[in-house]
Amino acid sequence: MVQTTFMCPRTKQLFLFIKMASLFGYIRGTSTILLLLVSCFFGSVFVYGPIWPVMFLWPWLYRRVIEVLASMWQTLIVTACEKLLGIKVVVTGDAIDRHDKTVLLMNHRTRLDWFYFFSYVFHAKILNRHKIALKSGLKWIPGVGWAMQVAAYIFLDRNWEIDQNHINRILSYFVELDSKHNILFFPEGTDLSKDNLRKSKEFAKKHDLTPFDYVLQPRRKGFTHFVNTLRNISGIQAVHDVTVAYPFNIPQEEVDILKGDVPREVHFHIRRFPIEELPEDEKQLGDWCQDRWAEKEELLRQYYAAEPKARKFQTKKIPPFHPRTFLLWFALFAWVSITVLSAYAVIVSPFFRWYMVIIVLSYLMQGLVFGGAEKVELFVYDQLRKPWSEWGKAVNTGGAGDASSSRKNPYDKYLR
Repeated sequence: MVQTTFMCPRTKQLFLFIKMASLFGYIRGTSTILLLLVSCFFGSVFVYGPIWPVMFLWPWLYRRVIEVLASMWQTLIVTACEKLLGIKVVVTGDAIDRHDKTVLLMNHRTRLDWFYFFSYVFHAKILNRHKIALKSGLKWIPGVGWAMQVAAYIFLDRNWEIDQNHINRILSYFVELDSKHNILFFPEGTDLSKDNLRKSKEFAKKHDLTPFDYVLQPRRKGFTHFVNTLRNISGIQAVHDVTVAYPFNIPQEEVDILKGDVPREVHFHIRRFPIEELPEDEKQLGDWCQDRWAEKEELLRQYYAAEPKARKFQTKKIPPFHPRTFLLWFALFAWVSITVLSAYAVIVSPFFRWYMVIIVLSYLMQGLVFGGAEKVELFVYDQLRKPWSEWGKAVNTGGAGDASSSRKNPYDKYLR
């Protein structure tokens, strides 16, 4: 006997609604990421490309122009988060002052914490000063990776001998050009996945450390080097401890956004520590970082113990928030227009096609020969600090506190 199962009208409607919502999520997520990727590709070619000659004429001006242009595209990220994907970002605690030279320490709950944090730095009016220390593999992504190279993000190879020298060079460069940088740094080095949490607990057991459940064990060496290098060249005024948490759903990877699975809310809690309060000794400074992570663990334990709707950081302090709604919508209009016009120009004009080919090949050659556009910028600046007869010879950038890093350069008159 054949048994027939009937579905009541309300169940059918609910099932249809879920399917439609899922389809809408895919379309919204995929179209948003596509807009970001395509606009970034054309921006890297047609916006950054024409600015390159300024690097050879006036490095200070080149860096300032790039920072402004980069912040214009990064505003589109904020538009995507808040307006297109509907993510609510809540920030509590201390403010990050616009003129603070600081390192921002953040736990790495998901692979996209940095993505959502753009909302805060935009509304705090510090977006053009924002840098991120991240894995070097990301620099090779066409378009997005090129843009991050030009923006002088700090790429780390996970090889300490290589990373140490690059950190010394690029931090000295920021300070010499009087950049009021805020550098986002993830001491954990990776996101809190189940496998990474298991490895973190094994590491804690091996080194007799307190195991964590809500954060990973921080890697102290990179943090202490960043802070002490900046301290010795007068490039840091404070360290900001940023704790990120997700009160509702926690999408872990980039592919989740493509599916339309985005967090309903993202919460950031910020604490400011003046650099004078941090110990100078490397071991003590590492212990200071470990203590902050122990505090994060307890803070997040209390946070996630509450029901999702009641989850919040227990503080009444809220940093200044500037809505800047017009800029968000203007960024969307501007970058959609730039993307459409660039695509049209490439399709109809042989000149623009060849121009695009030349710029793309230039990015590839910079990566092949120098290791990226940011290293080309450092190389050019190093050469311009020397007489023409010395061009091509290596510059001793030195380490933290090396007197060679403060040598006179031909652009000093513009930096006073």
